[in-house]
Amino acid sequence: MNLLIDVGNTRVKYALVENNQLSNINHCSTFDFLKLLSSFNHISSIIIASVSNQLFSQEIHTWADSEDIYIKALSTEAESFGIKNSYKNYNTMGVDRWLAVIGAELLYPNENILIVDAGTAITFDLLDKYKQHQGGWIIPGVDLMMQALCKNTDNVFAQPGEIEVLAFGKNTSDNVNLGCWSTATAAVHGAVAMTKNTEHSVERVIFTGGNGSDLNRLGQFKMDYIDNLIFIGMQRFL
Repeated sequence: MNLLIDVGNTRVKYALVENNQLSNINHCSTFDFLKLLSSFNHISSIIIASVSNQLFSQEIHTWADSEDIYIKALSTEAESFGIKNSYKNYNTMGVDRWLAVIGAELLYPNENILIVDAGTAITFDLLDKYKQHQGGWIIPGVDLMMQALCKNTDNVFAQPGEIEVLAFGKNTSDNVNLGCWSTATAAVHGAVAMTKNTEHSVERVIFTGGNGSDLNRLGQFKMDYIDNLIFIGMQRFL
């Protein structure tokens, strides 16, 4: 059995792989995860990816060494599984983005794919059918947009709320909510439109991340939402 760990600042997502089958994704705080370690029986290897919180990652390494468990820390590479990174300084690209690209290529080879990871930030990555990463964007996520707007603008306030459809709001809070979601969906439409009439014209959009499903729904993209895309990428390293 193998343990896959995706480390955030204060929270951890993890999954188990047994007989090449990926389990459901679990979430908990970094503190609670450390208490769980002793419950992972029969682990033969650990794959860990961390864009931050190196101290926590080191604690996992120390535990794995004490239990004589093989552990591999993933990092962004110039090339993985034939997929070529567009970054000249590839180590400055977040490993979570790179793993999402690797997962997307496994699921949909030989297609021009736009990967949209909608979390605190919304990241865009374009992968062409020849396994060449063509670059991407990073913009504030919906919650971050709202926080920045309310914090830095007088008399503008909002409470996050469930959005059924995109429309024009009738009060300030709705204006902010709907405006931020509309901005995010417009960015996806813009990214797809930018590739039109080029050799990299997007054939498929893959959404992932905490807000990915809602972004897909509100933008009426009717594309794929894959919650465990990063873990699919991680699993390839087993």
